[in-house]
Amino acid sequence: MRYLYGDSAPFPLGYDFLATLDGFLAAATRIVRLEFASRDASVGVDEAARLRGIGQGELERFHDVVMMAIRAASDEMRHPSTVEFSRQLSEFASRYVDDGQQRVTAASEGDQARVRGESQVRAAEQRVVLAQFLKKVQLPVLATSMSAVLIANGKDARHEVNAQFDHPDGIHSAFSLVADGVAGWLQPRRVGDFAEGTELMVGVDKSWLRGTVTPKQVVVDDWIVTEFAFSDDVFEVSIKKRVVDPDTLAFRLERGDAGVSGIVTATNEAASGTLTAHDVAALERLWRSIVLSSTELSGHKGELLEVSLDGQSVFEHGLVLPFVARLITGFAPIVHEIALRSPSAAELSLKRETEAGRREEFYLRKEELLRTLEPLTAEGRRIFAPLGLDSWVPSMTNEPPAVSPRAQLPTPIGEGPSPTPSAFPEPVLDEPRTKVDDGALAPWLDDSNEENPSR
Repeated sequence: MRYLYGDSAPFPLGYDFLATLDGFLAAATRIVRLEFASRDASVGVDEAARLRGIGQGELERFHDVVMMAIRAASDEMRHPSTVEFSRQLSEFASRYVDDGQQRVTAASEGDQARVRGESQVRAAEQRVVLAQFLKKVQLPVLATSMSAVLIANGKDARHEVNAQFDHPDGIHSAFSLVADGVAGWLQPRRVGDFAEGTELMVGVDKSWLRGTVTPKQVVVDDWIVTEFAFSDDVFEVSIKKRVVDPDTLAFRLERGDAGVSGIVTATNEAASGTLTAHDVAALERLWRSIVLSSTELSGHKGELLEVSLDGQSVFEHGLVLPFVARLITGFAPIVHEIALRSPSAAELSLKRETEAGRREEFYLRKEELLRTLEPLTAEGRRIFAPLGLDSWVPSMTNEPPAVSPRAQLPTPIGEGPSPTPSAFPEPVLDEPRTKVDDGALAPWLDDSNEENPSR
């Protein structure tokens, strides 16, 4: 399965980009509306506080004028009754001014607390919307890392799995994965489930006469994998003979310029230290097998653990709008190129071609994309201007900045170097509108562009 532009030229991304665009516009529109609502509320609170401050200032100046008049009159009329009247009047006026200041402060603090609470609710909704978007749609993945721990509770055992995805343009996401929904991951995994015939120098021969302990090779196919973690350059795995066994062997491999090397840490009598070349080769095979066997897990995303931009948390550092803008910047040249190559000026069109050579067209109508943006103000829609969508609605926003889509697009698959693929395909979003519906979308990369597991 491969994807084509509307004019049948090769499309450089191996997935339904229109589904991603459709899902992104819906999610981003909601996120931008929530962000602007919080900003407007904050501005309103600041303005209300400013007006209260002006009123309080006027009151204090009027109080000063009245006090001066009372003191002047008191100096001329020294009768005890007038002096007492002046004193009580001054005290009442001062209390009134002080109470007014307290009311102003309390009102402003109350407004700020209310806006903070509302903003927190909106931020929580933004996180939910963004999580749903990242779970459903495809984004290119430059690198994937994953970690898993076997949690044993009596006779029950389950895997807790997390995955981290590095996307283009400094975007990083991390999710928990729902291993319970994947066959084969409902029970502890043996080493042999991943790589049969794995032999490691983890046994010992004891000589009671000589009083020596000698390591020996042991087939560990029946040992339980209790924990693993991998990235492109590091692999860690812990194994036990049984889930309840207190003794654990922990291995760590690292890939460097000089090749792959590793160490072992043991809690039993087997020696800890540098791995032999034989053990490194056996564990490299296990590494590749675990990566391939874990592929299906990445499509079962659970909770969004983190999303960051250039290494900074999107939510902790208030980077929601920059995050949306970064995706728009990345999508813009692709959208422009699709528009240039679409047969109809009213649609964004792509095709996909099966291995049998059958082609089908699917598309998004520009008017439907614009309808998605309708809830936004002109300022909000201006954020989406680089996509060029509002150029079909004159005077709605500023004209989008000039782009050179052909110069910025990646090289089509099969016509030059491909971007570094992920170890796993990302999950797919339901197709927006398709003229021929024949099931789920293809993985991100064509079979011809899958990652070499032996890397």
